[in-house]
Amino acid sequence: MTRTITYLVMLAVLSFITACKRDFLERDPYGVLDETDYFKTDGAGLKLVTGCYQPMLDGWGYTINKVAIGDESVDNADAGGSDPGDRPQTTEVGRGRPLSSNPLLFETWSNRYLGIGKCNIALDALKREGGNLVENGAPLPSEALARYFAEIKFLRAWYYFDLITVFKEVPLLTSVEDPATRKGKARIEELRNQLYTDLDEALAEPNFPRASELPTSETGRATKDAAYTLKARAALFFAGLMEQGKMEGDAQGEYLIAKEMAGEVVQHGQLSLLPDFQDLFRGDYQIGPFSKECIFGVLRKFDPAFNLTGDPFAIMNAGRNNVGGWGGDTPTRDLAAAFDAADPRKMFTIISHNDTFKATSGGEEVHNYRGYFNDYNLQQNRKAFVPQAYRQQNDLQRSNWQPYWIRYSEVLLIYAEAIIRTNGSRTDALNYLNQVRHRAYVTTSKMDESAIYRLFAAGLKTMDEETFTSDYAIKASDDILRAIKQERRFELALEGFRLYDLIRWGEYASTMKAFYEKYGFADKGRDASENSWPFPIPQIEIDRSNGALVQNNNY
Repeated sequence: MTRTITYLVMLAVLSFITACKRDFLERDPYGVLDETDYFKTDGAGLKLVTGCYQPMLDGWGYTINKVAIGDESVDNADAGGSDPGDRPQTTEVGRGRPLSSNPLLFETWSNRYLGIGKCNIALDALKREGGNLVENGAPLPSEALARYFAEIKFLRAWYYFDLITVFKEVPLLTSVEDPATRKGKARIEELRNQLYTDLDEALAEPNFPRASELPTSETGRATKDAAYTLKARAALFFAGLMEQGKMEGDAQGEYLIAKEMAGEVVQHGQLSLLPDFQDLFRGDYQIGPFSKECIFGVLRKFDPAFNLTGDPFAIMNAGRNNVGGWGGDTPTRDLAAAFDAADPRKMFTIISHNDTFKATSGGEEVHNYRGYFNDYNLQQNRKAFVPQAYRQQNDLQRSNWQPYWIRYSEVLLIYAEAIIRTNGSRTDALNYLNQVRHRAYVTTSKMDESAIYRLFAAGLKTMDEETFTSDYAIKASDDILRAIKQERRFELALEGFRLYDLIRWGEYASTMKAFYEKYGFADKGRDASENSWPFPIPQIEIDRSNGALVQNNNY
């Protein structure tokens, strides 16, 4: 009897289980949205766009990396750090023959492709789900959606150009690929065409705003002026490679593109230089990022309540010892020697050993640059330094320091160079070149407001128009192209441009060889040659490609 009852109970339970509906047993986890539902949530479209900027917020993978490649690997700065073993990846690139296992190059590759991938995902999603997007409780206006597309295309072009300046030829991905897909390198001509296509489509979009139209609340977002400048910057680079026989194409045509693009910004952008160079790099970052000079940057604000952290660039590249930084990005003796003693930008670019800044306690902060991998140069980057008055709790990681990736002064110099390269008006070129120099020599402060003593302030004097015109303005009889090249170094030093310039001018090998012969520090430039660039593709990426990706033939 007991067996019969047990059997009947088990049969009943089994019958109950098999009778249960499938949706009762198989339920989606709580708090999880599928893609379709996600795109119906408020602000989903803007979040996609914001995600495309995210790789630039990576202080290590983007900001520190970009300046390390652009300045510390060449004659503007050394890697610095606690000792020779602190940042060997940067020192290795600086010698001129990095290994394919170099972590700095792999970091560049990984970060930029992360950005490209985010852009491809966002473009794909917006095409499919644009009609479902909601903003502030209402359907997303078509004008806003169109702006999103333009913004993302600009960012994809931005990331690709970073890769081109380091590796020359890389895989071209313009859509969401299956993870199993493996691609080889695209020819640089192909990459150029895609970069221009993205920028041209962004520029053709009426809802993509000019920088002058951007409200303060949107500072940091891309604009038409950023796109014009990126195309001009890229055109100068491609023209240089074409002149050197490193890619196919019409160099003069590229210089004309650079002239047209930069001219659009200068003539119609309603932008201007800040009168005082110090306002860009004082350390407060309350003026420069919101000025008509800043065309594109990454806005940073330390605010722990919203989990907003400072950029580690500010602590990585400040002096060690009592200053509290980690001692990276040490300006070279060569950079310091290149400046005219009457140029205040020297003081606002380079801090010297024993320079003294004001402390919030009312005392002094004497910069001691001895005892770490800076004993040779004894200099640090003023553009990276945040004085105590602008830090929270005297912590270099708690500041609003931010990088400027496009400034109007660069556009003026691009325009001047493109005019000369295309046999345009020398008078016009001198006008734009001397606007940059006039700001430096005449209207820039001759005193660092945050300092008590600055070595490079010695001899700086107020300069009147007559003295500038007679002694410091570039003249028609001067070598204008040479003057433009020098001015780019003075104006943009330690902002990530130097490698780009040396490669496109065909001067990398000669400059770095001469640097090694003159200084010899850390063997920088020892192995530099015409075969140093493009730098090697990371070996780990070649291994992952199953043979699709091959190493650059100069490595």
